Amino acid sequence: LCNLQTLDLNYSKIEELPKEMGELCNLRFLGLKWTWELKFIAEGLGKLTNFRTLHRFVVCDDEGDTKGCNIRELKDLNKLQGELSIQGLEGTRKAIDCARNAQLLKEKYGIISLEFYFGITGGVSEQSGTSEQSNDEQSGGSEQIGALEALEPPLGLECLEIGDYKGKMPVWHLNIEYTNLHSLKLERCHLWEKLISITSLKVPNVINCPALCEIASTPAFESLKVEECCSLEQLPYHMPALKWLDVALCDSLEQLPDHRPVVKSLMVWACDGLKALVNMPALESLEVSCCDCIEHLHNMPALKSLMVRRCDRLKTLADLPALESLEVEFCDSLE
Repeated sequence: LCNLQTLDLNYSKIEELPKEMGELCNLRFLGLKWTWELKFIAEGLGKLTNFRTLHRFVVCDDEGDTKGCNIRELKDLNKLQGELSIQGLEGTRKAIDCARNAQLLKEKYGIISLEFYFGITGGVSEQSGTSEQSNDEQSGGSEQIGALEALEPPLGLECLEIGDYKGKMPVWHLNIEYTNLHSLKLERCHLWEKLISITSLKVPNVINCPALCEIASTPAFESLKVEECCSLEQLPYHMPALKWLDVALCDSLEQLPDHRPVVKSLMVWACDGLKALVNMPALESLEVSCCDCIEHLHNMPALKSLMVRRCDRLKTLADLPALESLEVEFCDSLE
């Protein structure tokens, strides 16, 4: 199989990749999307310097006499293109030390989409969503930030996703030169405090980041999703291109910015600090659930679809001349 160039294992139930993988010297494509059973990759992928596409890279501990794939093996894979998901970064101190001592991704200009997951499941956390951290977690965070610092992405990156990260923001996050970055997802990043302004960013998703207290105004935002960010008190006011807004479980959020000129779709769930939703002239679809303090919904002249559930203090619906669909459940104070 030394001439093999393509190996498509996407959606398979493969559990490990053996050390013999390192002998496939002409391999260019290794498809590992949705291979959730894959828990071990043996040492040797770093020899495959002809790689163009490697969807998933799992950092592994050794198993018996077989050495696991170390993050340092990314160093010589300079022909990588497209998307890459790196998982298992919580790993061992050895893996983190290896990452800390080498710039592994910064000059891989063909990579346009990156995922960093400090677990092995790539988006399915085995931890609870609590914002409290044990001493072990805090210690792990100080180690993890070294790994993330070493994984500074190339400046041409378009999509970035970071999950299950226990450390603070890496220094490279403050680099405003990421002018192609249009999609950013932060999930279960418990100490991440600020989302800076990146002028090209169109689609930010921030989920379960309890320390987040600021989202900087960014004129390119088209869609914004914020969930379980209990320290966030306000959303940015200058979002002239925003069309879709989804906010959930943000207890400190007291109001949404008024006079959003182009927002067409809004979903709000379990934001107990919100008292009113008003002045959204372009809004066409609105879903509000479990917001116990909201009392008024009005001045939405373009609204066509409205769903309201379990808003116990909601009293009035007014100035909704374009309304075509209305669903109301368990709103006992509505007049």
